[in-house]
Amino acid sequence: MPLARLLLAFCLAAPVPDVRRAPPQGFTAVLRPLGRAWRYDMYELRYPSPVRTLFPANGTVWGTLYLPRRPQRGAVLLLPVLAAPNRWIEERFALSLVTEGYAVLELDLPYQFKRAPDPSLSGQVFLARRPQVLARNFAQAVLDARRAVGWLRGSGLVDPRRIALVGVSLGALAGATTLSVDDRLAAGVLLLGGADFPSLIADGEMTKPFLLRTGLDASQLRRAFRGLDPLDYREANRGKRVLLVNVRHDLVIPLANALKLHEAFPDSRQRLLPLGHYTAMLHLLWMPAYVSWSLGALLPD
Repeated sequence: MPLARLLLAFCLAAPVPDVRRAPPQGFTAVLRPLGRAWRYDMYELRYPSPVRTLFPANGTVWGTLYLPRRPQRGAVLLLPVLAAPNRWIEERFALSLVTEGYAVLELDLPYQFKRAPDPSLSGQVFLARRPQVLARNFAQAVLDARRAVGWLRGSGLVDPRRIALVGVSLGALAGATTLSVDDRLAAGVLLLGGADFPSLIADGEMTKPFLLRTGLDASQLRRAFRGLDPLDYREANRGKRVLLVNVRHDLVIPLANALKLHEAFPDSRQRLLPLGHYTAMLHLLWMPAYVSWSLGALLPD
């Protein structure tokens, strides 16, 4: 059977994992020192993804751990944007957080950087053209994040009661589902995220072309993403400590979907700022410090 047909057969046959079921924690993680800065130490973390993958590179999860040498205020699992050429955005948040005394684990999501089948395709493979494959990639991101939460809690390096999640764009989408299904997280900050994923994919500037090329409709997406959307957990999310930050003129995450994310976390606080998805980069002048300050109020004493 030609390789292309073999890949297609695997993609069609493999089910979407259940993100509500915590991934097994009996795995081997490797932590390697990367260097020392003035106030913190850096480590490289890698561990196996709990989701089977055809591409060996995507089967290993990579992360960077920033560990402050001052007394810690808590720990943050940081989930990144999609298909960025580098980690510049996430590093701005990581450096701000670690400077304020937070341990930070910055995680690569499926098909990013070292996890990509080819370096030129970092992040792009994530946006599969079939709803079941896209849903499985998304579920893998959530389960990789949940395994990271388990590793942080058992590492002995952080306070397991004070672990928060911070996600940006795709990281906020995967982070919203992770916060919905994993009660081990004490708080969350979701930047440029949304809910009602089928309509987001159908209407968002980045994902709509994929939908038009495949001829799929929202009903097929709804079947594939059942159990993955934070709106599915609205009642379970009551009382969770979550801050939402969105921009009013976002074409990638439409405003309607940003407002639905607030519906998914009924007790969250939402800030709506000016600018669009990409021009929101200007908010990086102050947003990392604001996130660090906000976590001080969100995390329990």
